[in-house]
Amino acid sequence: MVTRLLLAAVAIGAAVVSSARAAEPFVGRWAVKPEVCAARGGDSAATSALVATNTSLWWFDGYCRIGKMYKARAVYVQAHCFGKGDVPVMLDAHGDRMRVTWNRARAEELRRCK
Repeated sequence: MVTRLLLAAVAIGAAVVSSARAAEPFVGRWAVKPEVCAARGGDSAATSALVATNTSLWWFDGYCRIGKMYKARAVYVQAHCFGKGDVPVMLDAHGDRMRVTWNRARAEELRRCK
């Protein structure tokens, strides 16, 4: 009986922990225009989709692992980009729109890809 109660408690605890790990609002595929959503590669924000996970960012500038992250109204990330070093990134996602500032460049307005 005690073993069953213990197993039930562990199962409930695991369910609570997994639901607490919900994806960040910026996670997904984003692009300036819907036509760019299916694109692979690209050499600018206008021609490349931004693919964001909880741990990485992939955009025209290359693949980056998310290092430090600070959350306020927006999410501020120190991205460790292969071949480029550390890049500051601001991700301000609200619903199907996200404002992105990449390496202190002009902010880009992106829409979530469907």
